Amino acid sequence: MRSIFGDSADPENGTAAERLRTVEQWRSYLAGYGADVLRVSAEGELYNVSDGQRAGGWLGYEGADEQRIAALEDRLGTRLPPSYRSFLGASDGWLHLGPFMYAMRTTGALDWLDEDDADMYLDTCDDEPDDTSERVRAPVLLIADEGDAQWWLLDSGDVSQDGEWAAYTWSSWQPGLSDRYGSFAELVEAERASFEELKGRQGRAVHPEGAEQLVAEGRAQALRGEVERAAATFEQAAVKGSGAGAYLAVILGAFLDLTHAHHQVRNGILGRPHVIEEVGLEQVRAEALPLYLRRTVEEYGPGRDFSTVLVPELRMVDGKPVTDWVPHSTVSAPPTLPESPVFQEALDAARTIALSGAAGATDDAWTVIETALPHWHSESPHRIAPVVLLTDPAFREVITAPRARLVVTTPRGEACERQEPGGTPGRGVGGGTG
Repeated sequence: MRSIFGDSADPENGTAAERLRTVEQWRSYLAGYGADVLRVSAEGELYNVSDGQRAGGWLGYEGADEQRIAALEDRLGTRLPPSYRSFLGASDGWLHLGPFMYAMRTTGALDWLDEDDADMYLDTCDDEPDDTSERVRAPVLLIADEGDAQWWLLDSGDVSQDGEWAAYTWSSWQPGLSDRYGSFAELVEAERASFEELKGRQGRAVHPEGAEQLVAEGRAQALRGEVERAAATFEQAAVKGSGAGAYLAVILGAFLDLTHAHHQVRNGILGRPHVIEEVGLEQVRAEALPLYLRRTVEEYGPGRDFSTVLVPELRMVDGKPVTDWVPHSTVSAPPTLPESPVFQEALDAARTIALSGAAGATDDAWTVIETALPHWHSESPHRIAPVVLLTDPAFREVITAPRARLVVTTPRGEACERQEPGGTPGRGVGGGTG
């Protein structure tokens, strides 16, 4: 995401500190950033923004003049780093400079961390291999005023050749300090990228252009078995606000690693109304919801009420609660999406074999599925693989982790036919029986 504003090491664009060194550069940058924040933020998120700031499109204040900045430096006993100094000259304080940073300190409130503050912000958890306090060379300047359990810090003891101080964030949800940023400007650009990513995943993208093309490109890559490329493409589409991109990223991820699939489904699909709306309730009920319920039961057991995290439209299907799908038996199963005749025939045969209990039944069932995989296809732009293999209880023992990965690395449908000009589907990437 940081590449949105140019790699900080890109010689053509220069470092972040070089791009944001002057007051004029900061004014232009902050005006554009502020306009994005105002445009895509939901009602109530910008509670501390005044009507005047909204009308003017400026989430800051009048810049600090040279006299005020010099007085601050006299009080602190040091000259401020260039990118932060010019930021104060553009605006003495700012609102919503990052997704979790609501207000920056003004020149009148800036000060060094005292010993109690340092204990809070610089200590790490006991299981951290490195002592974070050794990463900073106090005194450390606290520049954040109000955030969502997050603070921004500048290390006056870690200074680059051009006078920039290393920058960090401290957040309650991470152990110790964040990664090191080479300057205040670099930190701001990284936080702006995080803001864009979060808003995109909420369906309120700052830059939605090209999302549909990315989804189509990612689906073509996925059907060719290029899972790493497809995953990256879907993630790009999700950041651009595509519900389909977010959905397909989660589904592909489940085949690659089922361990945390329920968390990804809950947060990336069930918790995102724009994803459900774009993909459609029918597909979410048939794929994402049973996938979530399966993994949640496997991790936490069947005794919990899992429906509380679901939107009302997903809690009941055909007059029955969706939790009826949860039992480990094969009697109560979720709805399924229609498959092509060839693949449906293979599914039915594999299910019969898997439930027979005969010796070698799971391997035999997999052989039937693997043979049919190149024939799988769907006309839906929101499907990339037969998720039923992960959700049907009959296939619990059949689809092991290596086989699940083989499902999505095997070229499928039209992609397979293009790779085999003679019309004979190939065995798929990796071959073998997994």
